Amino acid sequence: MFKVAVIGLGPAGAAALRRLSELGVEAIGIERKHALESPTVCGEFLPEPEAIQFISHKPSVRMAFNYISLARKLNAFDEIRLNIEGVRLFRMAVPGFTVSRRELVEKLVERANYVLGDDVVCIRRLQNRYVIKTRRGKVLESEYIIAADGYPSLTRRLLGCASKLEAKDLAIGVNMKMRTPNMSKRVVYMHASPQTPGGYAWIIPYEGEFSNVGIGIRYSYVKAGTNPILLLKRFVELNPEGFLDSASSIETPRSRWIPVSGFYAPPVCEKVLFAGDSLGATNPINGGGIFTSMALGILAAEAVWLEKPEVYAERAWSEVGSILSVGRKYRKMVDFVFDHWQFSRLLKLAPAGLITKIIKGEKTALYYFLGS
Repeated sequence: MFKVAVIGLGPAGAAALRRLSELGVEAIGIERKHALESPTVCGEFLPEPEAIQFISHKPSVRMAFNYISLARKLNAFDEIRLNIEGVRLFRMAVPGFTVSRRELVEKLVERANYVLGDDVVCIRRLQNRYVIKTRRGKVLESEYIIAADGYPSLTRRLLGCASKLEAKDLAIGVNMKMRTPNMSKRVVYMHASPQTPGGYAWIIPYEGEFSNVGIGIRYSYVKAGTNPILLLKRFVELNPEGFLDSASSIETPRSRWIPVSGFYAPPVCEKVLFAGDSLGATNPINGGGIFTSMALGILAAEAVWLEKPEVYAERAWSEVGSILSVGRKYRKMVDFVFDHWQFSRLLKLAPAGLITKIIKGEKTALYYFLGS
């Protein structure tokens, strides 16, 4: 019997598995994909820790960035440009970099015990352990489970701990890699307009001549008939600043669910600890979630080592969840703007420094003005 089974080996699960290995906890990982992070649906962009000191000083986040340093930095940035169409172009000095999520996850689990190409179909609680059955017939037993299987979490459903998000708290992200020979290598480009309802489109120079190009829109608009693939196509045709001159796609667009709610359900259900987007690790205001997911995986691993799941609930909120709640409050302001686009022109008056802090998810005077 294992001390803990980690279900899902994205950044959250992989970070948990590595931390468990460092702490000498016997663990096994289970990943439904046949190859780690294949395919990857992500912008693969991270801010430098010094740009987000309001969260990067937290112990789990600091460790997450130490883990991230195991992977190569593929490209580095000096600036994020946010174009609110027809209103204003904000140029924000936010340093950052890209990594390969696949390389990162492979580095994290390189000395760990895990199973690929199999998914969990049944979980039963028997006295002091969980019996986990997989589609390919494996039967595993563990005292704890760290569920890092994204949204919607199958683990939550199998255990009766499910929590369904409202359409307004859920986004669909669509991303593809493109060859972009005319994209500035030092700039991350973000575009918001009525053609990106509830979200934004992006061009993130990934490595060399290649970029991650995508769009994230709120599921409430998709339910009403909006087609995110069509909107991504329109964004590419828009060719902002000529960045996509002579561009060509090298893969088909891929999509995934993105909770944009912050924590949306309890972090702990008996001896099951939820990390990553099975809890809600994505920042609701900017869509970033790699380092926050990893921080939660690290915290879950340490709580299992201590055999105190309640410690995870406390630390997950204080080190990650409380910060995401700031982004959620800003996101509600963004919701109002998208629902009443005529008011978007007021953003022309906003100081660039204020917009920079909002995009990062940092507290400002506006945060307190917005109330609960």
